[in-house]
Amino acid sequence: MLGAVWAPCVGPTLGAASILAAKGENLGQVALTMLAFGIGAALPLMVLGFVSREAMMRWRGRLMEAGKGGKMLLGVLLVAVGLLVATGADKRLETFLVNISPDWLTNLTTQY
Repeated sequence: MLGAVWAPCVGPTLGAASILAAKGENLGQVALTMLAFGIGAALPLMVLGFVSREAMMRWRGRLMEAGKGGKMLLGVLLVAVGLLVATGADKRLETFLVNISPDWLTNLTTQY
């Protein structure tokens, strides 16, 4: 419950409130502390959500156009990779890339 939003400065406050709650002491104060933390954690997230929603609505058209281009590009890339695999050219490309790569990179990528 409390682990969803955390910052170093809230640790002591929440720790103290949790200990008091576990002991059953000052439950009213514990409830107020937890309520204040909940409001303080939720408010910035709600503001961020509303602001990002407004930005997304403004940029929606541009994002949709970019998405169409991205789908086309990824489709072409997928067909190209499929052709490389089907013809065996992927193994030749892999061998070429391994041969031109520096030794330290080959060692780093094959040591595990």
